[in-house]
Formats: sequence, C-alpha cells, structure tokens
Amino acid sequence: MVKAQVESQIKVKDLSRLAVTLAPADHSSWQAARDSLMSEAKSGMRAKLEAEIAAAGGDEDKLAAVQADFLKQERDMEHSIDHTVHTFTAAYDLSYNFLSA
Repeated sequence: MVKAQVESQIKVKDLSRLAVTLAPADHSSWQAARDSLMSEAKSGMRAKLEAEIAAAGGDEDKLAAVQADFLKQERDMEHSIDHTVHTFTAAYDLSYNFLSA
C-alpha cells in the first residue's frame, strides 16, 4: 500500500534498460579499427616477405620455408593484436529532474 502511494506521488523513470556503447573515435566500427591495426602491422611484414622472396632466387625449398615462416609470423601478430588488453576510462554525468516527468 505504501509503495502504491509513493508511486502515485512521485513520478519515476525505469533506468534498468539504460545502455552505454563504446565506439572507436577514429573508425566507424571495432572491426574497422582492427582492420586498420592489422593493415599497419602487416605492411612492414609484406615488404620483408618480398625481400626474402627475391633473396630466395627461385629456390622452391627456400620459398616454401619463407612463406611458411611469414604465415606463422602473421598469425602470431594477429593473435597479439586480437588479445591486447585495452583500458578505457570514462565518466558520465546524469541529471534527472524527476519533477518534470
């Protein structure tokens, strides 16, 4: 009974469905941010791969070893980027005028 009286006297809003979304500032989505990080990291690796392929001089065994090593380094780099822990700090200010409802 008391609860019904309080609810009738004070207008309240249900904030249980309040949601906050974090998005990267420089990219349209988290996938775009990941793609950008991967692209930056892989550009140096690709240049090194091209140099190694040129140095192999057509030797198929060396080419296979170079490509296998590149794929392993690429996987390791992707895992490193995907599993890097990022810290976010945020603050919010909520002003709620319960008399206006």
